[in-house]
Amino acid sequence: MSKPGKHTPYFELVDALGQAGCPVCRLAERSAERYLDGLLYEAVLDPAVRTRLRRSRGFCREHTAMLRRVPGRALGIALIYRDIIRDVIAATEALHERPKASWLSRLLRRKGGGMAGIRTATAPPCPACVSSRDAEARHIDTLLAHLDDETLYTAYIRSDGLCLSHLLTAVARPMDDTALRRLLDPQNARYRRLLHDLNEFIRKRDHRFRHEPYGEEGDAWLRAMSLVAGGESGSVATDRRQANHTGENPTEQGE
Repeated sequence: MSKPGKHTPYFELVDALGQAGCPVCRLAERSAERYLDGLLYEAVLDPAVRTRLRRSRGFCREHTAMLRRVPGRALGIALIYRDIIRDVIAATEALHERPKASWLSRLLRRKGGGMAGIRTATAPPCPACVSSRDAEARHIDTLLAHLDDETLYTAYIRSDGLCLSHLLTAVARPMDDTALRRLLDPQNARYRRLLHDLNEFIRKRDHRFRHEPYGEEGDAWLRAMSLVAGGESGSVATDRRQANHTGENPTEQGE
């Protein structure tokens, strides 16, 4: 793999490695947030943008939830979803007079026209997902290209590491044995530490040892979910800090 220069993705990755959770998940989420913010501004001004979003039926559930958190973009959201709802109305009204069995059979047989035309399975992918996947690929490639860089590799060793999905994506990239070892050795060390902490957490849940205070293992169950599934965010990082020394989910009471 040819080694690119140290441009913005490199410095973003070094910064993300110093924060909680999978750095690639964090950067992909940040990319989607930036994309949505810019897109909503364009949606107010550019009908072509809204046409594109109408064809994709807006956004997936995850990025629709993210969309709700974008401040000051209510008009853009309203314009986008007005177009989508108009399409839904047109499709449902076209089928209103047809016998249910007739249009249902066509819906199951065909991918185009009628209600099938508004099914998300036949629409283009969520555009924020596309932006997020592009960011994932970009930052995984940046990590692999700079595994011999002292600054980045030190940050990688000290970080929470990659979630399982992004680790598997990285391992599938072509690399020599040295690069593979530099990628996997810190990750395997994280897994071993986590397994130790999970065992200790489980032991202290036993009624015989519940009097023992929690240490670093107090958030092991949260770290395990993050390391396997990814998607670490600021709120989850806060949950992890609060769970330490208590072993409890701060959003729940009791067992």
